[in-house]
Amino acid sequence: MRRTWITLLVAAALGAVAVLSMSDTLRDPVRWTPDALFYQARSLEFRGADQQAALTQAFQGPKGEALRAIDPERSGSPAWVEYNAQFYERRVLVPAAAAALEPVAGDRALLDVSVAGYVATILAIFFLLLLRFSLPVAGVVALATIALPALSKHAGFPLTDSWGVALETAALAFGILALQRGARWVIGWAAALVLLAFTRDSSLVLVLAAAWLFLTHRSRVSAWMLGTSLAASIPVVLIFSMPMRELLAMMLNDAQPDPGASWVSVGERYPGAIVDMLQADGGYVRGGAWLSAFYLLAGLGLLFVLTRGSHASAATSLLKAAAVAGALYVVAVPIFSAFRLELVLVPMAAFGLGLGLERLAARFALPSLVRQPVAATGRAST
Repeated sequence: MRRTWITLLVAAALGAVAVLSMSDTLRDPVRWTPDALFYQARSLEFRGADQQAALTQAFQGPKGEALRAIDPERSGSPAWVEYNAQFYERRVLVPAAAAALEPVAGDRALLDVSVAGYVATILAIFFLLLLRFSLPVAGVVALATIALPALSKHAGFPLTDSWGVALETAALAFGILALQRGARWVIGWAAALVLLAFTRDSSLVLVLAAAWLFLTHRSRVSAWMLGTSLAASIPVVLIFSMPMRELLAMMLNDAQPDPGASWVSVGERYPGAIVDMLQADGGYVRGGAWLSAFYLLAGLGLLFVLTRGSHASAATSLLKAAAVAGALYVVAVPIFSAFRLELVLVPMAAFGLGLGLERLAARFALPSLVRQPVAATGRAST
């Protein structure tokens, strides 16, 4: 009981620190981006406006004024706005939450929901790490995640990214619980995946991870995880179909619509776009984003290096598969995003940093920081 109260107090402290770290964002004027205005339009639709009126109000009204001035060919073009609206049809969870909050928060509702997603991400990372690590290790890595610039920066806009990371982390935590404690935890895995499918397009990362887990471990739980991930994601994809050819063609055409592009022309431009993205990311890191790069690269490196051979388990196989699928997700639409798309890698990187911190604790003889959890089979499991 005492440990439970201490854990809850640490979680409350982490939540408070996360909120305090966003105090400037909560106080300053809302910073609108094109993506944010599309979510604002969806929120207006939930409050009763038809789609065209909602898009007009969001982009042609006061919120879009600054964007129209600096980007008249895109944000200032009704034709561009109407064409791009199709790519946001599926992401309804955050706009719906903002619509419900609007009577209290007004025009800040979307931003408040995004900041809430940031706090939820920190807590989800903390509880994910507690499944494997000691309380001090989980707390330190969660605190480092609060200081992760890529996460806090994008959570400071009225976007869906923070909730995407929070729900992905929650799904992974439920997946690990299912692998360690029984199939009943698959319900949480499936529920998180359903919510994620209506938030971001990253649910495919977890579907691919579950598929790899099933192929390599062939257990009843892994079969349930794969089956429920498909059942949670496929209906959403079918109901809200995403025109991937049109999306890729536009992203490879300087964000301008190119509806006549074929898959052949997309493929021809794709390698060059990946090179451009990597060069832009490198310049971004040299320009000051080294802390975000270190968190992601060091964490993922440690995840793979410290879970080789006898140190592997079903849980770490799930996480490593999710890391590989996450990397594929990043390069699927090769555009520079200031590490926004790379946020899909945060839960796996956090786990890797936990492994590294635990290894350091063992080397310097700090046993209170080292925990050897026992899996459902009774054997120690990494």
